[in-house]
Amino acid sequence: MHDAYSPLVFYHHHQRLRAVMVDNQPWFVAHDFAQLIGLADALPLLPSLQPHEQHTLSLRYTDDFHEEVVVISDIGAYRALFQFGTLKHGDVGRWVNEVLVPTLHDYHRTPDAAPTRETLTYEGRQLGVVRWQGELWVAWRDLPLFMASGKEVSA
Repeated sequence: MHDAYSPLVFYHHHQRLRAVMVDNQPWFVAHDFAQLIGLADALPLLPSLQPHEQHTLSLRYTDDFHEEVVVISDIGAYRALFQFGTLKHGDVGRWVNEVLVPTLHDYHRTPDAAPTRETLTYEGRQLGVVRWQGELWVAWRDLPLFMASGKEVSA
């Protein structure tokens, strides 16, 4: 384990969420996540998490500036969202699952590893696709869009 981690900073509707990868697993700053789901701070959500779903670690911003924070695992974030989120926070879970976690993994992946995630613009929509074994793979939920047009797609 490192002494300090350099966070990646994401924004969802102008709300900051700092994230790090620890042992190839995504972790989120608990305070940021709490604010993202409408809590003033992380104190209400931390007791509801299992001990292995939260840790204290140091974030490194510069050589001279470190900050000690409580982080929660991705599973802890889903648990917090389920217990404390409201219907208006449903897009937070989708964003964490479909954008944030894959982006964290992509950022820390070996450069030549396969498959790779890409974005395809198709009929005015941006779709996440996977390039694997020389082909583009489309998420099942997006398949009706392609079938309705009857057009071939290339990226």
